[in-house]
Amino acid sequence: MSSLHKTLLTGRRDRRPTVQDRLVELIMALDLDPGDALPAEQELMRALGVSRNSVREALKSLQALGIVDIRHGYGTYVGTPQLRSLAPGLLFHTRLAVKREDHRALHDIVEVRALLEGGLIRRAAVELPEAHLDRLDRELEALAADGAEGRAGHDRRFHELLYEPLGNAVVLQLIALFWDVYRQLEHELGKPETDHEQVVRQHRRVVEALRARDPDRAAEAIDSHFADILARIDRLGSGPRGRAED
Repeated sequence: MSSLHKTLLTGRRDRRPTVQDRLVELIMALDLDPGDALPAEQELMRALGVSRNSVREALKSLQALGIVDIRHGYGTYVGTPQLRSLAPGLLFHTRLAVKREDHRALHDIVEVRALLEGGLIRRAAVELPEAHLDRLDRELEALAADGAEGRAGHDRRFHELLYEPLGNAVVLQLIALFWDVYRQLEHELGKPETDHEQVVRQHRRVVEALRARDPDRAAEAIDSHFADILARIDRLGSGPRGRAED
């Protein structure tokens, strides 16, 4: 019996595992890290006692989940942590709800972002280094200078800069996930009416609170920012066919 086969026998015994399940257990048993290569396909076939096609189908399923990374011509590797694989399903169901004039789905996505950022901004007020606050100032200046046309890119980067130094990679991925879904839906629905100067003022209040090292004030500023976004989404949903005038 091969060493790979033996490691599989120590896996879960509570139910009959699929090939996909057994591959995950094998990765765990071999103590592989993200970026490490999996054993060759032939070795996986022997260890699992299944056909080449079964191994390949299982690997494709795991790739869709971000668990492995198939690099054609090079091999298969343990994937790096990514929540982006959730985006297609989340986008589909939100689009489906919006198509039925249920804008609550879009409202919910922004509300989750507001909850995430509302908690983290308190840490940011205490932990962000001065050099990072300077970067926020520069991004804010670019946001103001580039106007409504360039707002999306600067707005996204501004929010990334708020939380990057805190070291929570999962939160950054979640914020990016919700941002991407929201922006894709925005292109379909039409952009809610916005006052660019008001958006700049909202972001400036956040930076001022961070520079004052005032967690309560920072939380209030970010809450106000998201309350405005949620109000615009609600107005968007009340327009003809759910679209806003540009």
